[in-house]
Amino acid sequence: MLNIRLIEKKDISALAKLFTKVYEAFDIGERWTETSSTVYLQSWLDKQPDLAYLAELDGEIVGAFFSSVKPWWDGVHLFDGELFVSPDFQKKKIGSTLLKAVLEKAVQKYGAKTFDAFTFNGTPHPLSWYKKLGFQEIKEWTMFTGDIKEVLKNIK
Repeated sequence: MLNIRLIEKKDISALAKLFTKVYEAFDIGERWTETSSTVYLQSWLDKQPDLAYLAELDGEIVGAFFSSVKPWWDGVHLFDGELFVSPDFQKKKIGSTLLKAVLEKAVQKYGAKTFDAFTFNGTPHPLSWYKKLGFQEIKEWTMFTGDIKEVLKNIK
């Protein structure tokens, strides 16, 4: 039976192992280790523990969703996050169930109106899944990244 519950600090180690396994399986170019995954997921839990849920199937952790809220010009947005499900348990509505739990909590507790997030380009999943649920790509937005040392050098 699928159980959705809030994440506790004691869950982070198991979640970090799962997160690392997910990124290894989908091979999108991000090279997570259990150490970097632990730090990353703990930071999400510290930031917004009431919007951090995991999925257990018969006592085994099989997925999680971390997110946070922020005020925006048009109301509160659920912003970014990390949603992942074990490759062994894909296509069993676990991701949808986690998403639903967090969205409902964000609406109920914060009055959230919108969910803004990033996902991968060039791979059909998970973008096609999000689109099927009613999310839309924003063609006008561009995600960017930069090496801080390089940017600081260029500012000078």
